[in-house]
Amino acid sequence: MKYAFFPGCLSPSRIPSYELATRKIAEKLGIELVDLEGANCCGYYLMALDHLSALALGIRDLSLAESLGLDILTICTGCFSTLRETNDIFRENKEERAKLNKLMKNIGKEYKGKVEVKHLAKVLLEDIGLDKIRESIVRPLEGLKVAIHPGCHLVRPSDHLHFGNPEDPGVLRDLIKVTGAEVIEYPDEMACCGYVIYGVDREASLKIAGEKLRAIKSSDADVIITFCGFCTLMFDRNQPIIEKFLSEKYDIPVLLYPQLLGLALGLGPEELGIDENRVKPNMVLEMLKEGA
Repeated sequence: MKYAFFPGCLSPSRIPSYELATRKIAEKLGIELVDLEGANCCGYYLMALDHLSALALGIRDLSLAESLGLDILTICTGCFSTLRETNDIFRENKEERAKLNKLMKNIGKEYKGKVEVKHLAKVLLEDIGLDKIRESIVRPLEGLKVAIHPGCHLVRPSDHLHFGNPEDPGVLRDLIKVTGAEVIEYPDEMACCGYVIYGVDREASLKIAGEKLRAIKSSDADVIITFCGFCTLMFDRNQPIIEKFLSEKYDIPVLLYPQLLGLALGLGPEELGIDENRVKPNMVLEMLKEGA
C-alpha cells in the first residue's frame, strides 16, 4: 500500500521520534510512504485568523498528493482533522470551491477533490487490518498495562473524521490490544490534555494535564499511549513542569502508538526514538529484556 506521507509541522520540528517510528513500522507492514515534496502547513494554525487562507494551504497540500495519484497518510491529529474538514468544504461548498479554485489557478495548481486523508491509526485499522498486524507481532507485550489517550482531533469532530465513536475510542483500544498489552480504563479518558490552551492560560493548561495524569496514576497503568504529538509534548516533555507546578509526582512514561507497535514488531527502542523521551520508560524496557 502506498500513500503520500504528510508528517505535519510538529513532528519534524519537536518530536522526530514520531516520524521515525512511523517509518519503521511502515517498512515492517509493507506500507510505502512517499514524501510529499513541497508541502506546506495544513492550515491549522491559521484557521481562526483567516479561514480562506487556511483552506488554501490545505488544498495546495491535497493538490500535491492528487498529482501523485495518492491518498494522504498523516501522523498529526491536527493535520488529520484540518485536512479532512478542508476536503469536505471543497467538495460540498460551491462558493468556497470557486474561491479556492481561483487561488490555486493563480499559483499554477489544480485540485479535483479526489484525495482521501487518513491518519496512521485509520490506515492501520481499515487498510492494513488487525489480522495482518497480529500476524506480524513477534514480541507480544503481555503484562504491560497501558492507559490510552486518543487526543481531541483523532475521532472528533465526527462529522468530518468518521473514525470510530467520538465518545468511546474502542477502535483505538483494539490497536493496542493487538500488541498484547492490556488497556486500563480510567476516569475522563476522552478529556483534553490541556495543550490547546497552553499558550493562552498556562496555569489552567497545567491543571488540566495534572488532573488527567493523576487519574492515570491511580489506574495502575504502566505507560500512557497516545496518537497525538501535542499530547505527547504535554504529558512527556511538560510532565516535570506539571509536577513542579502542582507539587505532585507522577513519573508516568509516554509512548506514541507506533513506538508501542514497533516494540511488538521486534524493533529496538533506539530504532523507534524512545531514547528521546523525557520520562524514561524503564519498566517497559526492563520487561523487554526479561522477555528476550
